[in-house]
Amino acid sequence: MTILVGYPTKRRARAVLELAGMLARSRGTDVVVCTAIRDPRVPGTRRDDPKFTTYVNELADTALAQARKDIPADVSVQFVRVDARSIATGLIRAAEQYNARLIVVGSAMGRIEEVTVSSVADRLLHSSPLPVAVATRGFRAMGGHVRRVTLAFASGEDTAVHVAAAEELAARYGAELRLASFAVNLSHAEAFRVNIKGPSGPEMWERIIRREVAMAVQADGPTARRDPELVIGHGRDWAEALDDIDWRPGDLLVVGSSVSGPLARVFLGSRASKIIRHTPVPVIALPRGTVDALAEE
Repeated sequence: MTILVGYPTKRRARAVLELAGMLARSRGTDVVVCTAIRDPRVPGTRRDDPKFTTYVNELADTALAQARKDIPADVSVQFVRVDARSIATGLIRAAEQYNARLIVVGSAMGRIEEVTVSSVADRLLHSSPLPVAVATRGFRAMGGHVRRVTLAFASGEDTAVHVAAAEELAARYGAELRLASFAVNLSHAEAFRVNIKGPSGPEMWERIIRREVAMAVQADGPTARRDPELVIGHGRDWAEALDDIDWRPGDLLVVGSSVSGPLARVFLGSRASKIIRHTPVPVIALPRGTVDALAEE
């Protein structure tokens, strides 16, 4: 498997190279570092403007020169440039050209150790045919490997498939598997409904999740390689709920696509989008097609 890294122009982005290095090191795969240059000119205009050509060449050369300095020394890597009408489109095209199975991008400017979704990452997270990994800002792998894969678990008709896919992904990285669900304060209507039955909202939520996890693991059948740990984060908001469970170096969060989205693309529901925006560790978003393929292996 080849990993394609989307390396930006005009700023240093060591975190995305660190994440790509950790993923490649864990699976023994190659890395392609790609700088995509967006051509802002209107179609049909002249393409041979020397000043513009010099400008974009300098942008690409400077970005790739910085990437060469920052890429981990133990990673097999090549550096490429692609020109496209949009950066996201260019990265998807480059991933297809180099037979990549994962696109890795960094965060926009924001708080350290959080994911701040850039416009490019947002476009990929809603349209990429390949899994998309996003590094937290300032991420450093310290030469390490993926140690634990945490699936953001939500109840629904595809829960067993998502668990099986996460299990396969964890096995590929040689990592532990953990399931995590997040009980953010319920709306007044939801809280009233569950309290009619007796237990408090969080207690009822935890009962439901634990029951569905047991069913999903059981549905995985006798081929299941492990009995995954389940943790539930409680909080008044998403940031507090994600902070309520422990995270450690080598952690990787995985979210699956919404069942309402297109089969061949990453398409995140509102819950997954909120989780991504508050995760303190790097995250991989899986298209539905990839989830199905992993679950079948």
